[in-house]
Amino acid sequence: MRRPNLASAPFLNTRPVWVLGGALLVTAVALTVISVSEFLLKREEEEGLRQRLTVLQQRREVVAQAVGELNRTLAVVPWKQLQGDTAALGQIAGKRSWAWTTMLADVERVLPWDVRLVSISPSVDDKGRVRLALVGVAAGRDSWLKLLTRLFNDPSFAEPVPALEEAPSATNPGGYRFQLAVRYLPGGRP
Repeated sequence: MRRPNLASAPFLNTRPVWVLGGALLVTAVALTVISVSEFLLKREEEEGLRQRLTVLQQRREVVAQAVGELNRTLAVVPWKQLQGDTAALGQIAGKRSWAWTTMLADVERVLPWDVRLVSISPSVDDKGRVRLALVGVAAGRDSWLKLLTRLFNDPSFAEPVPALEEAPSATNPGGYRFQLAVRYLPGGRP
């Protein structure tokens, strides 16, 4: 038996090259198909968004016209007069929202036995907060300070501010006269 001379007729194995080339060709075709399909889908989405943008612009124009009409209507409203009326109604509502008996009971609760009130003047601001102006006479400085301490500690009162304190003298023989302002919180609410 004769042995073939491999050097005279070399064997070229081209199969791996063809397999790799075919795989690359299939991959390139698949990627091209994916790219084209995504391009077509995005083109359809873009067209849908363009139509939606047109619809939204039309709606914006309609809303802008309505806002213009409302602005023209509101331009003739007497705002200054309405603001004054609203503030007056707010004060009336604020005065009706708290009861005198509750307020007087709260004042009586914090009042020391040796302090006498001469006047209580409530006022309601535009936010509905009640402010009390108290004028009174205390038997001594300790009684006056006890009243201030009780007002600071009681949840129904806030921000007590002394306005006047007059010690006993020849013109004022009755005791320590005082005036103070304090915010009243019905039921201890802020």
